[in-house]
Amino acid sequence: MPHEAKAYLTIGQDCEKYAICGTFEDQEWKALLDFVQYAKELQSVQLVRQGGPGKLNLSYTAESGISYSVEMPQEDQFLALLHRLRPFVLQGERTNFYQVCKYLAKQVDDTPFRDFIKSLREYYSGKRMQSIIRVHSNEILINSEDTLMKWLNAHEYHRDHGKQAELEALHQILPLEASRAFFVMMLYEKVDAISILANFINVMVGEQETFQYK
Repeated sequence: MPHEAKAYLTIGQDCEKYAICGTFEDQEWKALLDFVQYAKELQSVQLVRQGGPGKLNLSYTAESGISYSVEMPQEDQFLALLHRLRPFVLQGERTNFYQVCKYLAKQVDDTPFRDFIKSLREYYSGKRMQSIIRVHSNEILINSEDTLMKWLNAHEYHRDHGKQAELEALHQILPLEASRAFFVMMLYEKVDAISILANFINVMVGEQETFQYK
């Protein structure tokens, strides 16, 4: 049974309002509703509610080389965050962030909306952070989604020894502990993008009237 949804986007300095309409099949609709539910559960995690560390300070001198300090979240809080992120991050999940973006972009044929989805995808992928800082090792970008996923599969969601070896090869100068701070900060940005998309879906399905996206 098809499900029709509608929302409005207000874009630009003139605050022009665009009607966004779409028709979704049952499995797509269920994925949207589950996405919203899982986003609520993610927001209940203490580390998300309070904000938290994921800080890296780097310095370099010719005499001593690179020095760094890292501030990481408490392990139990961080594990809770990783657990709640699984439905959005793992590729096989129906509520994978990119999969839900595809459902929306496919059903809603509207240029401003597709631009909105594109900006969220870039935010989620860490490209906004990369516009501020880019860290390379052996010509590999450390603060990238590819490297983040490699770390998650090597050390957190799985124990892939091959990926562990790949990561170790990238950290001959900058320790993996330092990169973990970047990975945590990237996860925080994913949480923000997920929350924004969940709020928009809530408007489409009639659970809330408006939301603000800056």
